[in-house]
Amino acid sequence: MPVNPQNGVSALLEMLNVPRERLLYVQASGDWIQRAGFGAAETLAALREWIGGRGTLVMPSYPFHSTHLEYLESGAVFDVRKTPAGIGLLAEMFRRTPGAVRSLDPDFCVTAFGAEAEAVAGGEPSAPDPFGPGSSYQRMLDRHATLVGLGVSLNTNSFMHVIDSRAQSGYPSPVYVDRTFAMTVTDGDGTSRAVARWGLRPQFQQDTAPSAINDEMKPSGRAFSTVEVNDARFFRWDLDEWSTWCLDHARARAAAGAWPCWLSRLG
Repeated sequence: MPVNPQNGVSALLEMLNVPRERLLYVQASGDWIQRAGFGAAETLAALREWIGGRGTLVMPSYPFHSTHLEYLESGAVFDVRKTPAGIGLLAEMFRRTPGAVRSLDPDFCVTAFGAEAEAVAGGEPSAPDPFGPGSSYQRMLDRHATLVGLGVSLNTNSFMHVIDSRAQSGYPSPVYVDRTFAMTVTDGDGTSRAVARWGLRPQFQQDTAPSAINDEMKPSGRAFSTVEVNDARFFRWDLDEWSTWCLDHARARAAAGAWPCWLSRLG
């Protein structure tokens, strides 16, 4: 059944079978949401209503819109209170939401709101691996998160880097460059510190294609759903099933000396 934008964002979430009162990680494009007929404020309000009192809403709050390596090399100072989210209007609006908590990661930070916001954001930045066991992304996977894409392509999935981080020892070449970068982080009390970070090799951002997982995995409706509204793509992934399949696939391909399907462009 087609989604009628006049029915609102909640009708869209219902069609995608997005679970209520759970942990939702949302990646969104304000421009494409608007093209589909939904407003940014309306979308945020619907998502907050959807998680209710027991759920948690999380969005990326990255301060850069370049490659990770270019950002680290710039020596930018990250102030958790003041540095804007550099990845779109919706992420910046959410960062400014009263009661929202932003993680102290100077690069791949997230903003969280709701029951487990503090637990997801964590008290310290993940170092040096931005997607390692101590990252907000791993904490979301541990809490059985659902990924919701709003107006973004199927190639939009930050959790890919968690899988690559865990499987990289068997990959044909390293995920990270062979040095660390000292980034300055200013916390909520105004205290600054140096945080060491590994830098993603640019090809692991530019040449990754998570949409290939759909063709290889052929997920069931329980794991994945998608609809289009006025040419804008909306989707849902159950990250329990997604991450289990991806990690098994990555390790099997690495054991054969090959890249996983989403990195096939690397040859």
